[in-house]
Amino acid sequence: MLAYYCKKCKADNASPVCAHCGMPIGAQNARYMWQHVRTPLGDGPTVMGALKILAVVTVILLVLMFLGELIFSADKQNAVTLFTASGILPWALVLAGAGAGIICLTLLFQGREEMHFVLDMRAAHLQVWIAPTRLKCLARGIAYEPYNAALNAQGEERLKISETHLLWTDVCRCEIRRRACRIDLYRPSGFRFLSLYPDRQELEAIEEFIKPRMKQLVRR
Repeated sequence: MLAYYCKKCKADNASPVCAHCGMPIGAQNARYMWQHVRTPLGDGPTVMGALKILAVVTVILLVLMFLGELIFSADKQNAVTLFTASGILPWALVLAGAGAGIICLTLLFQGREEMHFVLDMRAAHLQVWIAPTRLKCLARGIAYEPYNAALNAQGEERLKISETHLLWTDVCRCEIRRRACRIDLYRPSGFRFLSLYPDRQELEAIEEFIKPRMKQLVRR
């Protein structure tokens, strides 16, 4: 939703005239605001990112084992035997599969999260909130602190678990993924720092809003 922020009243308005004080609001105070609800297990980039880390760790461990056997063994053939006859590769696959299962269960137990996005003239802002339970907090590796929870507009408890701010000047690359209705912001150009999940009907308008501020824009 496009909103106009009145600094005097500290309130958002649907039009460029403040509904509280009646003063006009300049275009520099326009910003997009919306909320997106998702489950980490149902989010492709989150799942693939976790599985990629698991795969990289598995490969690194195998390479270190091979190099260790190659360097410290008197018979260099033992390094080859380690992978061809010792059964280490099947065990590595079993452990990797178990690790993938644990990752999926952890993402499942994290439950739903509410993502609150704000895009203004200077930066992209994100706050992530959850309905706090012991299991959800444990799955996310954070302390269960219900006394830090706040009430939303419906009177339900929500706990803020993360907050991200990314200046447009720091964004090295932006990818617009129309089919997934997602905008990926990279900093540096090889690392996806922040993903935006706009409503499909507002995707083009948000693209036009951020396009003048991007160093590199890619549409997919």
